[in-house]
Amino acid sequence: MTNITENQESSNLKRSRNVILGVIAFLLISLALTYFLWFRPMVNQPISETLALPTPVEVGKEPVDETPDLPSNLSERPVFVRPTKPALAKPVCGNDLDWIVLLVGIDYRGEGYEYGLADIIRLVHIDFVEMTVNMVPLPRDLLVEVPEGRFTVADPFKINQTYLFGTPGMGHYVGSGQGAGALAEAIQYNFGVTVDHYGVINFETFVNFIDAIGGIEVDLPTAVYEEGVASFSAGAQILDGEDALILSRVRHGYGDAFRISNQTIILRAILKKMAKPANLIKVPDLLSQFTGGFLTDLSIDQLTDLGVCTLRRFDTQNLSAFDVPLDLLTGGRAYIPTLNNNAFVYRWDEEFVEWIHDSLLAQ
Repeated sequence: MTNITENQESSNLKRSRNVILGVIAFLLISLALTYFLWFRPMVNQPISETLALPTPVEVGKEPVDETPDLPSNLSERPVFVRPTKPALAKPVCGNDLDWIVLLVGIDYRGEGYEYGLADIIRLVHIDFVEMTVNMVPLPRDLLVEVPEGRFTVADPFKINQTYLFGTPGMGHYVGSGQGAGALAEAIQYNFGVTVDHYGVINFETFVNFIDAIGGIEVDLPTAVYEEGVASFSAGAQILDGEDALILSRVRHGYGDAFRISNQTIILRAILKKMAKPANLIKVPDLLSQFTGGFLTDLSIDQLTDLGVCTLRRFDTQNLSAFDVPLDLLTGGRAYIPTLNNNAFVYRWDEEFVEWIHDSLLAQ
């Protein structure tokens, strides 16, 4: 009798163990299927819409039909010549030798990206072989024209308007990439630079992100004051997100060049803070937290792998941030059809285009 009972108990234990193993196996298979069929494809998909810009003109070749006419202030089509690398050159991070990235900060405090003017515009050349970064600002008051048939409103525009007209709330751009695509095409048409990727951030995400990394340390060369708006002393200080936003927008009484300089100080401080080991390990969590708060044609996977590698291997001393030489710009007023009045603008010519190209490729 005892043997029978023991055999029954042993059989029950085996049955229970098999049931548990079966459940575990089912869960593992379900997790694997979820990862390969849903999560993995999701993190490999671009977060936002990709760009499909006209084919850039190649040096020594006739203009292709996809690249229409040229701005009225230029005598010839602007052509940006990509840097050449040795045949065996390999990138330190990622698979590409270099990128031109369009970074945009828009003046929109609402949730999402329904509208917004481009308040901050930066062209960034990242050399993944030499691990250097050149950052070139484009003042938001630049007077630009756009290719015929690509916008449904009349130009000329201020360059910051080109982003607005591509947003979902306006819908005046017929290409891809919405606001970023509209701005990227305007940059390509006027300055000859074709961007590879873009990133767009609004005021709310900017503030929240800086707060999430514990603020940033800046060292201001001079005090900054605007009555009722901003008051910052000269020297080193810690800024939270809201203060960083205020500093990045101070302009009255100083001018746009001063504003751009402060924005560069802030961008440097963000890179320096993110490069610290304590923040490097937070990159995946930060991306997960803010994925819905910014726009980019890159995937979560690319941002995580490439972002961590670049921050780890990049020396902030290899970041060159250029200031716009104001003697290459002519300030004045021009009639802007979409504003229905005369507005302050910066006019420019081939010398400014050459400066952009030289700065992006500076060694």
